Amino acid sequence: MRTIEAKKYINVVACVLKKNEKILIAARPKMKTFPGFFEFPGGKVEKGEYLIEALDREIFEELGVSLDFNEIYYLNNHKMLNYNISLHFFLCLRWFGKIESKEKQILKWIFPKELNNYNILKSNSDFISFLNYFIFPTAH
Repeated sequence: MRTIEAKKYINVVACVLKKNEKILIAARPKMKTFPGFFEFPGGKVEKGEYLIEALDREIFEELGVSLDFNEIYYLNNHKMLNYNISLHFFLCLRWFGKIESKEKQILKWIFPKELNNYNILKSNSDFISFLNYFIFPTAH
């Protein structure tokens, strides 16, 4: 009898923060892998944590703000099969506090159509087409 083993994925959350018509991207800090590459803020989900809890915790740790749960929308999931990572993307339209760079990373507010002008992590670049064509279709 042949047994099929289910892959365990590391869950990661990422947040597209939108203000006016711009979205926030962050450069990875020097102390992390792929330093200088841009991505959407977020991070790993801890054991026993819901996705939304991890998102709120990660955004607070990175940016010093708390998310308004009434203005968060689940967008998409991208599985990185080679790395066993399941990346969950959310859209956030409102938060509490002033965004600051808590990890000393470079933060940029850009128009969605400008995403292709930045060195984006491959895991985030696969999501960009979805973002531009389904979430911000008027950006083209």
